[in-house]
Amino acid sequence: MTEFLQLQVKNEDKTINLSFNNDILSFEMKKKNFKGTNKPISIPARNILSVTLNDSRIIINALVPKDKLKLKLKTYSFELNDERAAQTWKDTVNLAAYKDAKKAKHLKVFINPIGGSGKANKIFNKIAKPIFDAANCTYDITLTEHSNHAKEIANKLDLKPYDAIVSASGDGIIHEIVNGLLSRPDALETDIPIGVIPAGTGNALSICLLGNDYGNSVPHATLNIIKGVPMKIDVCSITQDEERYFAFMSLNYGILADGDISTDHLRWMKDSRFVLGTIQALLENRNYDCELAMKVVEDNIERIRQEYNNVYNSSPSSITDIQDKPRTLVNKYGTVNDSNPIKEWTKLDGDGYLFFAGKVPWVSKNNLAFPFALPSDGLLDLMIVKRDKISKTKVINILQAFNDASHINMKEVNYYKVEAFRLTPKNKENGYISIDGEKAPFKPFQVEVLPKIINIISVNGKYST
Repeated sequence: MTEFLQLQVKNEDKTINLSFNNDILSFEMKKKNFKGTNKPISIPARNILSVTLNDSRIIINALVPKDKLKLKLKTYSFELNDERAAQTWKDTVNLAAYKDAKKAKHLKVFINPIGGSGKANKIFNKIAKPIFDAANCTYDITLTEHSNHAKEIANKLDLKPYDAIVSASGDGIIHEIVNGLLSRPDALETDIPIGVIPAGTGNALSICLLGNDYGNSVPHATLNIIKGVPMKIDVCSITQDEERYFAFMSLNYGILADGDISTDHLRWMKDSRFVLGTIQALLENRNYDCELAMKVVEDNIERIRQEYNNVYNSSPSSITDIQDKPRTLVNKYGTVNDSNPIKEWTKLDGDGYLFFAGKVPWVSKNNLAFPFALPSDGLLDLMIVKRDKISKTKVINILQAFNDASHINMKEVNYYKVEAFRLTPKNKENGYISIDGEKAPFKPFQVEVLPKIINIISVNGKYST
């Protein structure tokens, strides 16, 4: 919090005061085509991108509210009365505007040109780029040309020149970046954070960082990259046959996987395609028989809720549950091909409608599937809805309840905190397994959590609920 600081400047031959107090910049501007009262301007320090001096003028770049949810880039330029006083004022405001964040970041940007129905490149250049420029950020841009292109580059890229890697797309490019970074020989020495610009059809990570209202806002997300600091998150290690890959978001078998992957050609319909896919799967009475074994840490929803509240309401620096443990890429529980320690795990055998695991609370806009998911608790949230004694209408009701997370209170929903699980599909040759929204081979797979293994850019060190 800054003490009161005032600077006199001229605006259209009229002297006005630029006041900076309690991290708020305030001044008055003459209303266009209006005689009389001036318009008061108030800008939080967080929204100030840069303050510079140039040719006896002070120039302020900031994001200001356009309406309740939108931000607009604005530049204010004033004539100086006292250049020495202006220098002190500028330095103080810039320091308060960035606090612990690095100024003028140099970014490696991946843009998926077919992301967001082909609009990702336009979204970046028209909205995000001018904001980065106003904050004196620089960037090196790659337009991805094929599947796993971002993974291939992230795996070999010299990271030293960059302050962050930025994805301008949906969650698929983030998945590629994570897998590229974690498959590097120096993965454990790599701490470069990942920033997210929501330019895809699904922007779950951005919604988790900024909330349901702001998660699809490119100006809010760009500001988060400019002003944010690294936050460590857990990542899931998945094995299938002899393959290993990583997921930051979700793992899915059952109706939601069908609704996601089988309607991939309908991505332009956004969230409505999941409803269509789910209804189709229900009408076709598809079989989701499987064997599930899981390393359960907690299965009582009230204790899960209480632990979540305790952690969420703590400052990030006070969370010490796994903070002192060294990072590792070694699977504590082996692979899908190992028999132990599966023998000691909790086992479920049968047919179900929903087998859904997540490391993030929001899986898409208006879908708070895992309200107790934490970025770095070392655990995975796992939700199961069994098929017996539940109607198809009730299944639809459960999925609709994701909107306000009321599904966790339904008796048909079993909600667990687990360290690991193994799922083996049965009685079906062809089906869908979705990992971070991407289609995976329809084979048995095993998942465990690797604590605090990747950094993402966050302002407050928490996921939004």
